[in-house]
Amino acid sequence: MNSDLHNLGTGEKMMKLLTWIKDCLNKLFSKRAPAPVKIDLQESTTPKVKRTYNKQKRQDFNDLLEHLDSTFEQVKLPTMSESWLERDSIVGLKKLGVHVPNPWELKWTKNKDEIKLDVSKPLPAIMCVSTCMAEGSTDSDGTKWLNPQIMFAIKHKKLPWNVSYQPGVPYLFGLAFTVDGKLFWMHMYVTVSRKTGAILICDELRAIQNVIPMKSSASKRATGRTQVITRTTWMSPSLLEEESRTIQESKIGALNLMRSMHDWWVGRDVRWNIVVKKNADRITFGIDDKETPFYFRNRDKTVTEGGVTKRIVHYVKEHERVVDTKTTTVKEHIRGLRMFDWMGYHCKVISPRLEQKTSAAFTAAGHEVEEDKTDTVYLSKLGKMLADAEERKFA
Repeated sequence: MNSDLHNLGTGEKMMKLLTWIKDCLNKLFSKRAPAPVKIDLQESTTPKVKRTYNKQKRQDFNDLLEHLDSTFEQVKLPTMSESWLERDSIVGLKKLGVHVPNPWELKWTKNKDEIKLDVSKPLPAIMCVSTCMAEGSTDSDGTKWLNPQIMFAIKHKKLPWNVSYQPGVPYLFGLAFTVDGKLFWMHMYVTVSRKTGAILICDELRAIQNVIPMKSSASKRATGRTQVITRTTWMSPSLLEEESRTIQESKIGALNLMRSMHDWWVGRDVRWNIVVKKNADRITFGIDDKETPFYFRNRDKTVTEGGVTKRIVHYVKEHERVVDTKTTTVKEHIRGLRMFDWMGYHCKVISPRLEQKTSAAFTAAGHEVEEDKTDTVYLSKLGKMLADAEERKFA
């Protein structure tokens, strides 16, 4: 691929690179229906039981609506100019779409040695998840906390020169906080062990200034009463420095957030993936296979010419059909409405099981570049391409 690009002009390079990436994404995201399996066609004599919905399901549904509203409000916020993350990366994360966990359950472990990722599958290239937390909270002892609203991770090929080496897959892990009506994006580097899934935090090479008082009259005349000496040293990431927490407490918090984000993100490929849009913003959430009628019962109804309301999207199990004494096997498939308006949002339901995978299946690592290059796809472009691939816009 690289040798071909060197022989082309600038415009041809970019077009060929984008075409190659689109072909790769189409191959990655396309998924065929599973092979037919034999099933027991004996009819059950057990009477059907009317479905009931427990309080926890209703609570999860109410929490989801609240989290969707708050997440849309957060992604609309402008970026603080002092943010550490490059603007191109922020744009790419927003175009990809923040994922809202449903139900929201943050697993918390105090022992850092027990906080590990599931590495049985390749690690995703990009993750971006809403924390569903309020901007601030206060403990029972009166301690005030500033909570992040968004967490993200971007896989890299190698660590930059100014962070300490740790074995494993490098990630730029970060958090976005709401400050004075704007989002402040912070980050640090971690690595994930390919064998154990252990998460290691990388120290940063930072400049420290020391002020030395001058004692002798000659020194005072030469440099003043004090002299400032700058030295570099390895320290814990700046992201972990908080007035109300120790560095160790902040490390535990960051590791737990990284694990939960990974679990939520890769879990998108085993549930219905719901793409939700409001104006120009895009976010996603997931629900279990049998929950679409409950979650979307208040959708804007679509009625057929015969006055029948179209059913919401659902799975049809593999079964046999008899027509004129001839028996044929009907493979498992999807039926029902997949695009509709619901609670003020425009929704599209996607089945990773039968249609295509989500962006969690994209695992290619990125790298930092110091200058614009025509043969490079930046995160702002990649985020849009992954979102389009999920929705099959250039299939």
